[in-house]
Amino acid sequence: MWTLRVFVILCVGFFSLPHLASAQDPNSAVAAQTANTSTDDRRPHFSFSDYLNEVLRSNLGLSVQRASIALSQAAVTGAAVTPDWSMDFGFPTVDLSGQGNPINFSTGLNVPIELGGKRGHRVRAAKADLATTNSDYEDAVRQLRATATDAFIDALSARDILQSKNKSLGQFDRIVSVNEERTRVGDIGEIELVQSRVERDQFKADVITARADVASADLVLGEQLGKPERLNAQLPVPDGTLEIPIRKFDVDLLVANALERRPDVISKQHAIKAADLRIELANVNLIPDLNVSGSYSHTATGSGGFVQPADNTLGASLSVNLPFSRLRNRGEVETAHATRTQAELQLRAAQLQAEREVRDAYSRYQASVQRLQLYRGGMLQDADRVLEARLYAYQRGGATLLEVIDAQRTSAEVYLAYSQALADHAHALVALELAAATWDVTF
Repeated sequence: MWTLRVFVILCVGFFSLPHLASAQDPNSAVAAQTANTSTDDRRPHFSFSDYLNEVLRSNLGLSVQRASIALSQAAVTGAAVTPDWSMDFGFPTVDLSGQGNPINFSTGLNVPIELGGKRGHRVRAAKADLATTNSDYEDAVRQLRATATDAFIDALSARDILQSKNKSLGQFDRIVSVNEERTRVGDIGEIELVQSRVERDQFKADVITARADVASADLVLGEQLGKPERLNAQLPVPDGTLEIPIRKFDVDLLVANALERRPDVISKQHAIKAADLRIELANVNLIPDLNVSGSYSHTATGSGGFVQPADNTLGASLSVNLPFSRLRNRGEVETAHATRTQAELQLRAAQLQAEREVRDAYSRYQASVQRLQLYRGGMLQDADRVLEARLYAYQRGGATLLEVIDAQRTSAEVYLAYSQALADHAHALVALELAAATWDVTF
């Protein structure tokens, strides 16, 4: 009869735990999870695509990068400017001596003429620089997209970990509630109850830390949006799941795609073209320029000792600058050639880095897939079976409290490790597609 009574108490404790836990502990897992959910409900929710689109519109770092494009466009406009014409005005002279000196004045026009197509070469070189800047901007977009996606993954992962820890806390609440009943009826001693409470309280501390991790991840998520209000009342809440399909890739195709499409590689290719145009510009700058001048002067009628008729005169001149110093010291040409050599080396380095990053990211992605498959292949189910078996045996007096706690710890660790494996898999996919300059990630 006594055994039957204990059995009934244990059954009631295990199967009505949510009510018992929340009634006995206002800070229980159920209460904590409810509070966290209500907080999320008051804040704006973002799907992954909506979040990424807003980041690309509003991120401050990317806005700074856009300003670089405007500067390069202004440089193209400046390169098209030709030397200005100039005019000379000679003010009329006045005879203060009264001896009849005639009054005269003059004016002239100076027109500089660039030879060798300098203006066209400047414009083409500036446009090549603009193409390089555009590629740098596209690379900034590529990097920011990956950074924002990683932040989104971290925010989802923090919530998964919090949910897992809340689940473990709830299971420990079950054990504590049952032990309280068993202690009350004298089935176990107080030490076992205290031990179960210690284990439960340790998980409470973990849950508190996990809540802080969620808040921290959300702040990183909001920072990417570039608006102060996104860090307080409008702090974003991510909507999505890290349970994404496993992908298969051909690493050689990924390398080929990276070498052809990565913006940082393309930028170095544009830099070589720009360097070639700078060499041409440096050479044509050695060609002398002309300066054509025209003048008109008028001298009025003189009197006295300066008697003479009125006179109108037109004049013209042609001047050529002699670039002896530039021909002897070809610093601009040598600088342009050195820049070209540097650009070639930078391209080779960028191509080598791109291939290394793709192969490394591919290797890490494969490892993340293998790790994830371990958990999906039965580890989670095995951990659940062990825990339920221990709980069942403990319920009937066939297992000790320490065995139940050990099984509970193992189950918690396995589920936390699975949550981390999901996040690692998602991060590895982002890194691989970032390196390969391809993008079809979604959550």
